[in-house]
Amino acid sequence: MKTKTLVALLVFVIVLTLAVWGFVAGHKERAAEAKHEKPVRGTAKVSNDHNEIAISLDAISQQQSGLAVSEQAAIAHRQELKAFGTVLAVDDLIALRTSYIAAKSKVEQADAAVAATRAEFERLRALHADDQNVSLKALQAAEAAWRIDAAAQRVAQSSLVAAGQTARQQFGDALSKAAAKEAPLFAQLLSRQKVLVQTTLPAGTALARPPQEARIQISGDAKLRPAQLIGTAPRTDPRLQGPSFFYSAPSEGFLPGQTVTLFLPIGEPAPGVIIPGSAVVWWQGRPWVYTRNSPERFVRRELPADNPIDEGWFVHQGFANGEPVVTAGAQLLLSEELRAQISVGEDGGSKP
Repeated sequence: MKTKTLVALLVFVIVLTLAVWGFVAGHKERAAEAKHEKPVRGTAKVSNDHNEIAISLDAISQQQSGLAVSEQAAIAHRQELKAFGTVLAVDDLIALRTSYIAAKSKVEQADAAVAATRAEFERLRALHADDQNVSLKALQAAEAAWRIDAAAQRVAQSSLVAAGQTARQQFGDALSKAAAKEAPLFAQLLSRQKVLVQTTLPAGTALARPPQEARIQISGDAKLRPAQLIGTAPRTDPRLQGPSFFYSAPSEGFLPGQTVTLFLPIGEPAPGVIIPGSAVVWWQGRPWVYTRNSPERFVRRELPADNPIDEGWFVHQGFANGEPVVTAGAQLLLSEELRAQISVGEDGGSKP
């Protein structure tokens, strides 16, 4: 009995020891995690000077937070016109090409028939003229057959012209010719190696000449895809009422019916700076950038994001040459700013 009591007591002591050890270890681990996850904000101060939101953060806190700042050098970049476009299905173009090929085939058949019946008429006419070796009735029948075939030839030729005009009215000269001749562009559209995009400029916008190259952006995707000009579109988008153009682009990521954004290079290169994508934070649906106007002071500024490039955004005004921009850690600054606003709001004060 004593042995059982001693064993039970020993088990109880072991369990109690493990429980105490687990509690202490867990407490230390949670404390370490809390310390690790706690934002570096001991010296972060948010202020609002003349409607300019600024965050003050000392050098040690910047280093601990992983903030990186770089100066943006001025470059020359060609301005781009932003326009909207639609990825078109090529079913109508295929149907028009089928109609055109059918009409062209009928013309070829009519040409062959006319050539045969005219040759027969000329042969019989020569024989009839040579001492009437062929009867007049046979000669007249041959002439009638020739003229019937000639009339059918004119109808076929008219149908071919109408098919070509219909294609040009819907898709313009360049695209309709590519379809008629089964050019490489048409074959690429047919096999979905490329897609057809129609872009329309806003009403009142004029271009002396549409750019040969443009860039296309799918909604929700930051990637910019290259596009090549096909030609002027004969019809505009009724919603925009401006000049319209056809472009082709590699088909990856595109679906017929998608609305896309095109960036058309226009004018001469203009000076500006490139804001890298890593510097941008999004808040309230708009892009923002933090610039440093003193060693420990950062200011949030809205980014004009109408000129995206592969490296980020090109900005031709509002950001000076060499102005330091936060390229890493901008999200932390925004979090500190928003946290300060919440704290002030809970205290009943005004937001910075």
